[in-house]
Amino acid sequence: MTHQQILAKVANKYFARCIDDEIAYLTYQAMLGPQAKNKAPEEWLTEILPQLLARWNCLLEAPEVSESTVHSTWLAIAITLHKYGFQDKDLTQKAIDAIDYMNKHVLSSDDLFRKSEEIKTFLKSSPEPLKRKPAYQDSVTFFRAEDVISIQYNKHFYVAYVHEVNTGNERPVVEFYDGVFESIPTLDQVKNLKAKGRGIEKPVISKFGIYNRTHLPDFANQFVLLAIGVKEKPDNSMLEIPAGLYTMSSLYDIQLNIRQLFLLKG
Repeated sequence: MTHQQILAKVANKYFARCIDDEIAYLTYQAMLGPQAKNKAPEEWLTEILPQLLARWNCLLEAPEVSESTVHSTWLAIAITLHKYGFQDKDLTQKAIDAIDYMNKHVLSSDDLFRKSEEIKTFLKSSPEPLKRKPAYQDSVTFFRAEDVISIQYNKHFYVAYVHEVNTGNERPVVEFYDGVFESIPTLDQVKNLKAKGRGIEKPVISKFGIYNRTHLPDFANQFVLLAIGVKEKPDNSMLEIPAGLYTMSSLYDIQLNIRQLFLLKG
């Protein structure tokens, strides 16, 4: 039995591909640099897991998401991490609980039901460590210029305006509105807000080119499209001119960018 065979039993191929792409990307990033080769998989996992969960908790902790979806997501994450040579005790237990839940509520296929114990044993087994950095999919974006998007981070919601998409259709270039929300806002709540600039005394215009934001709708529930064709950009006339056009970012780096831009702790 392979990881791919198990994933095919618990998640549709697009959902599974999304999780695989993201864990492959995070694993690749963790394995970069001269010091990385001296680290054990457990050390890489301490870098990967907090970033992964900060994003996927947008789905896992959402009150409107069904319990069955939560269980299947935990199972898919645990299987994929195992595929890339990682194992976490708590995640493995969540995956085992998910199998039991799916069987109890008749949500699993006959094949999954019959092979449940085999899959549990497989998940508990020590994964094979990677010998080289994994490949991951090229960056493609489905956002377009003049989109307005909500981005959830740490149970709060931030809104960004898409100024442009680069010629290769790899990344949207976004600028944040100066607002923080407790739930996904409407366009009316943000359209009159000014742009958020980086810095305190002399804040500067702050735009970000986000790589690896491919799937739309977002399976992790973190990015939500609020509106399309919005002509009026957030007003940044009060901000200083930056040294560059925008900051290179990614699906996961944007979490750090939000913390820095909005002066968040952690």
